[in-house]
Amino acid sequence: MAHGAGNERWLISYADFITLLLAVFAFMYSSANMKARAREEAFRSVARHLGFNEAVVHISEGEMRNSIESELDNLNRIKNELQAKLERYRGSGVTVTLDSRGLVISLAAARFFPSGQASINPSQVPVLDAVAEAIANVQNPIRIEGHTDSVPISNEHFKDNWDLSTARAAEVLRYVSEKTALDPAQLSAAGYGPYHPIGDNLSDEGRALNRRVDIVIPPVFRELNRQVALDIYHRTSQSQPLDPVTASGQEAPER
Repeated sequence: MAHGAGNERWLISYADFITLLLAVFAFMYSSANMKARAREEAFRSVARHLGFNEAVVHISEGEMRNSIESELDNLNRIKNELQAKLERYRGSGVTVTLDSRGLVISLAAARFFPSGQASINPSQVPVLDAVAEAIANVQNPIRIEGHTDSVPISNEHFKDNWDLSTARAAEVLRYVSEKTALDPAQLSAAGYGPYHPIGDNLSDEGRALNRRVDIVIPPVFRELNRQVALDIYHRTSQSQPLDPVTASGQEAPER
């Protein structure tokens, strides 16, 4: 009997989950029939009980919309300024885009690094200076990501693609840090090896696209949402604040 009872303990958690889900749907249904001011106050009350940061609780829908528009304008301004600077360098090896991560400044490894190495090519230093100048006054966090293709690497410097992608990201981070007055606390580096491809690793062109270092500037409101999630996690788990997790990584030599 004891064994059978143990097997049914999951029912307690399942029942709790169903009860919570019912409460959430009941709240959503009732809030749909509230006036805007009452609905906002209801959400604030729930947020406070869940442990949201007080500053976040008081952000209205209109304020959030203005924040998003302002942040997108800011990232677009940086994008346009950098593209103007890069016009001086034909075949710069830099691609600047806005995607779901934010502003992404992609440095082609074929231009910026010798094959299978993490040192920056001297010929690309002026280009990297232009990038550093364009982001020198950014207040957002800046994440520098190393990526490789799927061709294995193993040499006297790097064990595998994780090592190479991490080393290249760290090299760019150090350069940007030394060339600007950015707060080092804004900067982080991560290596993803071959596991975040943007091209087909079956072709030379695809592998060349995958060998890159991305300088990612996320919009501030995305970091705000992340902090809300961490606030809830810390409150419910009673754990110590977590530092951002940085992956190690390395890449494959360029063919």
